Amino acid sequence: MVWNPALSPAKPAHRAELVTVDDALLSRFHRGPLHTLAAPAAPRSWMTGAAYTADGELVEASRRWWSGDRSAPVSVDPEHVGMPPAAPRLEGSWRYAGHWTTHFGHFLIEVLTNLWGPVSEVDGLVFHRTYRGGAPGRRRDGVRSAELLPWQRDLLALAGYVGPEARVVRHRPLRVDHLVVASRPVLLKSWAAEEAVEVWRRVSDAVGDRGPDERVFLSRTLFNQDGTSSRRDAADVAWDTRLDELFARAGFAVVHPERLSVAEQVATIRGAAVLAGSAGSALHLSAVASPGTRVLEIGDTRSPSEPMPTQRLIDAACGHLTAFVGYRDDKALGRVLRSL
Repeated sequence: MVWNPALSPAKPAHRAELVTVDDALLSRFHRGPLHTLAAPAAPRSWMTGAAYTADGELVEASRRWWSGDRSAPVSVDPEHVGMPPAAPRLEGSWRYAGHWTTHFGHFLIEVLTNLWGPVSEVDGLVFHRTYRGGAPGRRRDGVRSAELLPWQRDLLALAGYVGPEARVVRHRPLRVDHLVVASRPVLLKSWAAEEAVEVWRRVSDAVGDRGPDERVFLSRTLFNQDGTSSRRDAADVAWDTRLDELFARAGFAVVHPERLSVAEQVATIRGAAVLAGSAGSALHLSAVASPGTRVLEIGDTRSPSEPMPTQRLIDAACGHLTAFVGYRDDKALGRVLRSL
């Protein structure tokens, strides 16, 4: 079996930028359909939500970029906006952290990485609401107060932000006394810049400990059996169970991430020389693995015959060696396991 350096689907297209904006405005979040005659794979929707200066000029670093496929909207933030006369205000210093999500993989890849650069002494983190799904939390001073999930708090703490306040902008604009804005270092399905790797390494180094197992298989048997998965692709319990058995026989520690704390998950990944798992969020934890780790991705019903672009961009940015086995390809999987 040949392990190859991961190749990113694309190269970073934007220069990294970290700015502080006094008397900033966060425009309201808004979304809607695109009425076009574009090709079937083209975007079908649009959204707004970005940071602006006191003069109403767009803070370019706050703009969200999308991959341009059918499932992703187009950001249509104007270059200049008028100042709303009665917008609620956040006093003090806040860090803009992009768009809120409670999905583990998207939080790890698309939200946490916006905290690159020196850890800021701030009063809290402020987000725009997620493009998909509902907005979190309760109203507080005219803006949503987000209740961070335990694993979100743990990841943020490892990144240097312990117990932060969190606010989410929805359909009303928000003024902020001082706003720290970092350009986004990840474009999902396309590329991850070195600033993203900086955050993942910070999280990894903060744990310090390394798990005892050099071969780790991230099982999703329990995840797909507990009834809480919102995945649109149907779980394949028989295949999940078979993978657990095959990797256990090959000397891998079969790990159920949902049974571990975030710190325990990171330590487990840090100790692995070979990390394997089915395509998806659990395997995205290769972001905290040591450079040169061998990462084996196993296809699923969403991507049965080729690696997922997000996994490729993570492993390419982190300097891992990779291999891929197709969905339910017992023969190829057997060859890989015998080669280790």
